[in-house]
Amino acid sequence: MSLHESPWTSRSQPLGPDSVNTDRGVPPAGLSLPDTVDSIRTASSEAPIELELSARERAILLALHQYRYLDRSQLEALFFQGSRSAQLKLRELTLRQLVLRWDRRQHGTAAPRPSVYVLTGRGAARLSHTMQCDPRPPMTRARRAQTQTYHLLHDVEANGFFVRVAVGAAALPEQGLYHWAGETHCRQVSGEHGSPASDGWGRYLLADRELLFDLEWDRGTEHERRLRQKASAYTSYFRGRRGARFRHVLFVAPNDRREAELRRIVASVLPRSGECCRFWTTTVAFVNGEGPLARIWLEVGSTQPGLLAFHEMPGSARSDRRAEDCISKPRWWERRPGGGEGA
Repeated sequence: MSLHESPWTSRSQPLGPDSVNTDRGVPPAGLSLPDTVDSIRTASSEAPIELELSARERAILLALHQYRYLDRSQLEALFFQGSRSAQLKLRELTLRQLVLRWDRRQHGTAAPRPSVYVLTGRGAARLSHTMQCDPRPPMTRARRAQTQTYHLLHDVEANGFFVRVAVGAAALPEQGLYHWAGETHCRQVSGEHGSPASDGWGRYLLADRELLFDLEWDRGTEHERRLRQKASAYTSYFRGRRGARFRHVLFVAPNDRREAELRRIVASVLPRSGECCRFWTTTVAFVNGEGPLARIWLEVGSTQPGLLAFHEMPGSARSDRRAEDCISKPRWWERRPGGGEGA
């Protein structure tokens, strides 16, 4: 996947008639704008807006373009060594009107949750200038991310899975998450090639092989018929394809009961013969508690029952991609100008 094959250069549909040409400061339900954003338009004297982007700033804006929504803890894990430096840089980017920050409203004594960041139209324009790209498609995409927030929390949680995979492998030698394609890119590829549109796609490098996987982050809201259609789409697409047995579809369920339901539905559509992709399930509790790389994955329809870790799954032949350049490795963004979706 090259930089020019990424959704950065793809054409977007024009904005609808109700859209506006400025960044909207109206957060979705459950989120609020902090004072730092309310004061943006009078804060130009505090931080120059037209500063050249540093390599890290460029990488942060590119990540928000590729994945739409990332919270503070996710950005900190990907691009910083500590909380204070992350807070200062993200505040600066907010004052420069390159990103918007949405705070989650607190109810009662609930523990504070990290703010969510989204790219502004101005940020998309600055990024496209740096990357020498047409600014119109990314600006349209940034404004849509601000207004079409129906699945914001789902997207943040799904993105969090990939961040956990990357961070979990950061200190491991000869392995790591090299590619992470966001949900928007997966939908684009689906429209072009007919593949299922997952919540994200990844390439995980190991010393002797690579794992290619799609994520299905389930919040327990989809009807059984929709889940069956989704599983059938994977089996129809991968059945009989060369190397399909090395393609993994990971379902993460909100609880044990939902996981059992997912396993029953997926098992009902598995082909009885021929090569096909593999389906694995786990729960949010295991992902958050043990980590996605731990021995938490149970394959659907396997003749060898038992939980497997990420590195124990079968994979395809190893490419010449360097593990040192994987996402979340030290200063990885300096060696990956196309971000997690780039070459």
